[in-house]
Amino acid sequence: MAAPSCHLYMATAVPTPLTAAPPSRPRRAGVSARRRLVLWPLLTPCDRSYAREMLLPMSLGLILLMLVLAGNFVYWAINSIVNQGISVSPVLRLFALAAPGFAVQGIPAGVILAVCLVLNRAVRDNEFIALRVGGASMARIIMPFLGMAILASGVDFLIVEKVAPRTNDMAEKAMLKLMSASTAPLLESDKYFRVDNYYFYVQRVDENHVLHDVMLYERGSGNFAAFTPTAFPVVRLAKTAREDPQVPNQWIFENGIQHLYDDNGRQLSEASFNVAKINIGQALATYWAEQKQPFSMTSGELSQKIDDLSNAAFDRSKLQELRVDYYRRFALPLACFVMALLAAPLALRYARHGSFAGLVLAFLLAFLWQGFDSWFRALGIAGRMTPMTAAWATNALFAFAGCLLLWRER
Repeated sequence: MAAPSCHLYMATAVPTPLTAAPPSRPRRAGVSARRRLVLWPLLTPCDRSYAREMLLPMSLGLILLMLVLAGNFVYWAINSIVNQGISVSPVLRLFALAAPGFAVQGIPAGVILAVCLVLNRAVRDNEFIALRVGGASMARIIMPFLGMAILASGVDFLIVEKVAPRTNDMAEKAMLKLMSASTAPLLESDKYFRVDNYYFYVQRVDENHVLHDVMLYERGSGNFAAFTPTAFPVVRLAKTAREDPQVPNQWIFENGIQHLYDDNGRQLSEASFNVAKINIGQALATYWAEQKQPFSMTSGELSQKIDDLSNAAFDRSKLQELRVDYYRRFALPLACFVMALLAAPLALRYARHGSFAGLVLAFLLAFLWQGFDSWFRALGIAGRMTPMTAAWATNALFAFAGCLLLWRER
């Protein structure tokens, strides 16, 4: 049997000298307990050994999941290079820009793989037994693994907040450039939104922020509605609409038709117009200027967008999705620590089944976490759970399971 690599807690029998030693003053229990309390968190050679051993499987797990998540991108890249004649260098640059976004979910997977494999090997090589015989508690043994998981959580959060938003935005623009499209931010087709008393439908927005095929529905307000004072709903259909550069929040609608209806839905009048000017009262740029996806924003930018859209009575389902994604930005990095907390007792329990058990366990835990996270996210978007609860429910569930298993394995 191979000798254990960590001898920190191994007890060694020391022969008692034949000559009697002078009696020493008895130690006070309180001082000894305080000393152990101070020395307990300090890193030992054994801790550093386990931390170094985790680096390789963490890197492999990160790379593996990044490749899985980038599957669609890889297929598109190969098809573009082979069939469309796109050179390799811009495709590689695009992948490099998208890599931090993939790494956000790959880091927790790497932590799971590292914890499972390293603890699996430690048990099979009897290191775990040696540490337990030497007096180490279960919590003390897994401390280096949890410490590495906390470091990974910090790195993951920095990527989520500082790196990924910028690189994802650059990747979107690089993708548009490769596809010979405009690098201006995209607006989703068939987009509906509300601003104050106005309901908008916009089919598309070009690179100059000109709206095309616009429908504007104004509820009756008793105020001047375009050309006539009315309390009835007004519908305007315009070919184009653009912001007036001279007057803030005023929009110019061109080449359109105006319909006036009564409260029962009967049409009262119809009139065409070449130019109509309407003061919206709020900058419509909120809805498409820098139309970034949530993963291309920092938490501050996403929070500001949520506040702006909330004040404008934006589509509730989309607004709920943005709120859930906002809280998930903080929950996802902490998944590294939560998964390590759950993986450690499971790896110790099933280590005797062989090294293959560690791999199976790691992939199973990653799959379960992704499944629960997607499920809770869907419930949050549907309004069945609050956004914060939906974002943190997976971490709370797995953390509770990990603490329960650690208590049973102690």
